[in-house]
Amino acid sequence: MGKYYYDSDFVCTKENGKPVTTPNSIKYHADKIQKELGFPFDFHLLRHTHATMLLQNGDNIKSIQKRLGHARISTTLDTYAHVTDEMNKKSVDIFEGVMADVKQKSSDEKQS
Repeated sequence: MGKYYYDSDFVCTKENGKPVTTPNSIKYHADKIQKELGFPFDFHLLRHTHATMLLQNGDNIKSIQKRLGHARISTTLDTYAHVTDEMNKKSVDIFEGVMADVKQKSSDEKQS
């Protein structure tokens, strides 16, 4: 489209780059993708995936809140950020490390 392309920072755009303004348009394309993939697809769930992936990889929760445009951090934490198996495993590893340190300190104190 050359000089007629509308350059923006929007995620959902028409072919000419202008923002999609009707939810029905997004729903239509999501339904089309769902049929092509052969399994359920909900465009909105990408926001949940986005937030969870950022959190899992160490992003700051305030940064995620800002990216998603939430006024309240509780919305980001309670609704959009989910716990993955990898996050659960990391929590177990952290706790096991803490307990190993406690056990080692206790053993060191008994030997002193």
